[in-house]
Amino acid sequence: MPPDTRDGRLPHTTLYLPFTASPRGSWNVRRNADLVGQFATRDEAMRHALSLVESIGAHVGEPVELKVEDEDGTWHLAEVPEGPGRRI
Repeated sequence: MPPDTRDGRLPHTTLYLPFTASPRGSWNVRRNADLVGQFATRDEAMRHALSLVESIGAHVGEPVELKVEDEDGTWHLAEVPEGPGRRI
């Protein structure tokens, strides 16, 4: 059975890296609404998110995008290395 494309797009996964203002707060990585990691620093969270982009793209075979929240609350697509299943 083909994937559900009611909106005209192929299914994809979105990873989110929300901004954490608290100096003691953890940096979360989410896959859609699910928490998939908590880290002490933003760099650690970003490394984990980028490894998930690679892994999901290679094993699941669907496009993956990584959205990062800035300090001012705006979201942007992160640039990730090109490869199968990756979306920038």
